[in-house]
Amino acid sequence: MRVTLSMIIGMMGMILLAQPVFEKTYDESTSICHLESLGDVYYSMDVINKRCLISNMDHTLLKSISLPTPEGYYLEDIQYVSEHLFNDDELIELVYIYSKYVPTDFSYYFTFETRLINENGVDLLALPSGAGFTELIETVEHGKKFLVYKYDYSVIPYRTSTYVYALPEEEEPAASYDITGFSPGNAYPNPGHEQVNIPVSLPEGVYSGSLEIMDMNGRKILSYPVTASMRHLQLSTRQMPPGTYLYQLNAGQVQSGVKKIVIR
Repeated sequence: MRVTLSMIIGMMGMILLAQPVFEKTYDESTSICHLESLGDVYYSMDVINKRCLISNMDHTLLKSISLPTPEGYYLEDIQYVSEHLFNDDELIELVYIYSKYVPTDFSYYFTFETRLINENGVDLLALPSGAGFTELIETVEHGKKFLVYKYDYSVIPYRTSTYVYALPEEEEPAASYDITGFSPGNAYPNPGHEQVNIPVSLPEGVYSGSLEIMDMNGRKILSYPVTASMRHLQLSTRQMPPGTYLYQLNAGQVQSGVKKIVIR
């Protein structure tokens, strides 16, 4: 096929049109989360005024949540802006961390504090003094665990303690369809290399779902769409480091049993 100058110019125009579109600059550190009652929202950490700003996706301010910090401390981070993650009320909840610079005769160190509150400022959990980092992990068989790390930098070597909390389990509504035998098939080849096939089948009356690939700690690392007409998935495993993984089918409110696959 002969390529003309007009064709080249047209293709260049299409490339130029497919560019990111600027929307807004926030003066605060900002991220996005999904809330059950509000949908996708922006949340910003206003360090100067000690608050969390919640904005709609059109960037209009929705609400401001006060984050009290003691004198001399500064906001360090905001985590887990959510609903119904830590309790079952209808209020927004979040974790926020603040730090303080402590000079010594020879150097300096930082001390941290962490609070878990709802949007009215009520503490949902009495966290240990000195907590400076948190992590939320969803296990395969034991629900969600909330890990809180306490640091003491006033001593050398510094000391770390980990506090483990079990989060309340969500009540799953009864499925309106038969899920007997709902499970992905055995992956082949297993162990696999570069490409693996996994048989899939959704329950009757369910038309879409996903196949979730997780590490051995239950953390999801990959997700593939599944439809009712599909009988198997061909997965490229080139982006997966060698090791053992878990996989399961997800169909709305229902999850299948978990199976293992080894990647070489």
